[in-house]
Amino acid sequence: MKQCIRCTVGLCLLLAQAAVHSEPAKQATSGRGPYEGVVGSENAVWIVDTRTGRVRKCTQEFSDQTPRCSTFSK
Repeated sequence: MKQCIRCTVGLCLLLAQAAVHSEPAKQATSGRGPYEGVVGSENAVWIVDTRTGRVRKCTQEFSDQTPRCSTFSK
């Protein structure tokens, strides 16, 4: 009888431990990534670092060229 109770308690502890370790981690940014783009004009986008608040501006003059970005603000 005591062995059956020990096995049951052990199994319950094992299941409880598995449930605790399987919970997904909560993101501090509410599901957003570390960077967020904000439209500035037809050919410009502001990139915001959501963790630090620093910004940079990226512009693309022609569609066949890669965008040019400034450095992040301080």
